[in-house]
Amino acid sequence: MLGVSKSTLRRMEGAELQPTIGPHNIRMFHEEEIRAVVVTRRGRTDAGSDVGELAAEAFELFDRGLGVVDAVKQLRAAPELIESLHLHWTRLRGSMLISAPGRSAICAALLGWDDGSLKTEADVVAFIKKWVTDESVRQCGQCKREWACFCRECAKQWGLRQAMDQLAETEARTL
Repeated sequence: MLGVSKSTLRRMEGAELQPTIGPHNIRMFHEEEIRAVVVTRRGRTDAGSDVGELAAEAFELFDRGLGVVDAVKQLRAAPELIESLHLHWTRLRGSMLISAPGRSAICAALLGWDDGSLKTEADVVAFIKKWVTDESVRQCGQCKREWACFCRECAKQWGLRQAMDQLAETEARTL
């Protein structure tokens, strides 16, 4: 897709491409990154310094919270180019993009299904916060003070109650 040699591809690693290294040191590249590099390289040759100006304008829009679709509408540029700029912007900002399948996998891991209700980053963050505090069994079910199914104190009290109940039951049977 890129039309470059293996050595050029290796030089692009870390700067333009972030491969996943698999078994036997095989490098696997995400298709979205490859497409972004293709579009960016094509844009450099087609538009020269105009791409730098477009990138600066797009980065300003992304900094203000606009998404790719709104940036395309405002800048009147090809969606592929704006999308590749958005990928670069997120990487440079230290952000992480979650694809629709990734979002769905998060829902499936936490709930076992995906109802499609998570549409934005804020939705995902709110969902995870709610799941951790409300639905996760990591907090003590009784006192909510320690992060365990039962904290030590509640487990001790529960054990004492169970022992007392068994003792009372045994005594009732002997009478």
